[in-house]
Amino acid sequence: MNFSQLRYIISVDKHRNFSQAAEDCGIAQSTLSREIQRLEKEFRIMIFDRTKHPVVPTMKGADLIEQAKKILREQEHFIEIAEKRKNEPVGDLRLAILPGLAPYLLPLFTAEVAGKYPRLNLKIFEINQKEMGEAFRNEELDAALTFAPFYKKGFYEDPIFEEEFVLYLNEKHPLSKQSVLKWEDIPFDELILQEDIRPFLLNEKAQQTGLPVPAHRIHHIAFENGSLETIRKVIDVTGGVTLLPRLSTLYMGARRLRMVRKIESPSLTRTIIMVTPRGFEKNRIIKAVKQEILNGLPKSNPS
Repeated sequence: MNFSQLRYIISVDKHRNFSQAAEDCGIAQSTLSREIQRLEKEFRIMIFDRTKHPVVPTMKGADLIEQAKKILREQEHFIEIAEKRKNEPVGDLRLAILPGLAPYLLPLFTAEVAGKYPRLNLKIFEINQKEMGEAFRNEELDAALTFAPFYKKGFYEDPIFEEEFVLYLNEKHPLSKQSVLKWEDIPFDELILQEDIRPFLLNEKAQQTGLPVPAHRIHHIAFENGSLETIRKVIDVTGGVTLLPRLSTLYMGARRLRMVRKIESPSLTRTIIMVTPRGFEKNRIIKAVKQEILNGLPKSNPS
């Protein structure tokens, strides 16, 4: 028995397909099948019922797969302890981030992480909160960058920074003549929101401001999964207004910055958090990544 064989049976259980599991593990299907057969022969058991499609683990196989997951978690913990004396995070970090946050936050820290910690392998997934919860449940994630509160209980939520929302409007919009806006000035029937931002405005924190529920369409066009950049470009041409996180303005040219307005009375912010499962074993790596995020933030976004 070896660690690779344990990874192979976990992957087959995840995909319920030998071909997909081999691709996931980065090896030939023949190699994966041969190694699993060696493991089965060593202990004189059948881990998978290959007569069924998709392939499923036997009752004994299911127990062994759960034990294999525990062993590999302990292996990671062993490596972390062994490397702890070195001032360098080592290992893998599977990090999820909201699609509406990724284009603006990732460029601020990923290059620094790669440069400072060459032995840290960072794998990034752009997924929504519900997909994060599912990935955590399947043990496919180590951490996630999202906003508070995380929809699912039972996780650690470590606040990183507060991010302010600003208003983006068409340059010909009547409000473009005002340099600062109040919430009561905003035409909510024209407010188009990206899918990650809309539910945020419905949570308890935002409802305390007494804001009405915004629309998600321009004229007769509804935006169910539109990106911030798509909505912004449509507003440039068609009109309307939208809310943007302050980080998104870092990448705008002078012309588009003239379409951004600060909102007061009240100012609306969201808390960006690092979510990790309880019993998490990669705290050293997370601490290093969090510090690089803080280092990369502009001065207007203090932690």
